[in-house]
Amino acid sequence: MDLINSYAIVAYVAGPVARFAERLRNELSPGCPHRAHITVLAPRPLNSPLSEAIEFARQRIAQFEPFDVRLNGIRNFSETQVIYLALAEGGSEFRAMHDVLNSGVLHQQDAYNYTPHITLGQQLPEGTFDYSMRLSSQRWRQFGPPPVLHIDTLTLVQQQVDGSWKDLEEFALGHVAAVGKT
Repeated sequence: MDLINSYAIVAYVAGPVARFAERLRNELSPGCPHRAHITVLAPRPLNSPLSEAIEFARQRIAQFEPFDVRLNGIRNFSETQVIYLALAEGGSEFRAMHDVLNSGVLHQQDAYNYTPHITLGQQLPEGTFDYSMRLSSQRWRQFGPPPVLHIDTLTLVQQQVDGSWKDLEEFALGHVAAVGKT
């Protein structure tokens, strides 16, 4: 397994929403190796030892309490032709985590304004964007009422040469309980 110097922090999505996103993403972009997730920090190189970045992230993530996310339908970033599921609730928590984590050893200038979302389609075949948007919207309407997503962990991932991502470290949201106090 060949890894490259590209790291990100994500919140994995599970359950019916993950199955929906992964099935649709595979239909729009066959062979996409990514698990359904909401990115907190976009891919970036590390200019410090990995252990330092892990400890930096752990300390900052512990400041945030678990929270719920509600989804709000299909949207797109027209500039990059990325199709995604938008957040109706939980976006402010993700933005706060992004702002706190995008500092110190993890700082990187973002290419775009940070918008938390679940990617459904990107790097689509030429000429398929409009069709892909219509299909995504139709499938989302058929999905029914989306369940609430509970976010209580984030994961540091590292990119592999084949474009897939390896999980390196999982971080629990919330303060660590004091040990040994009675």
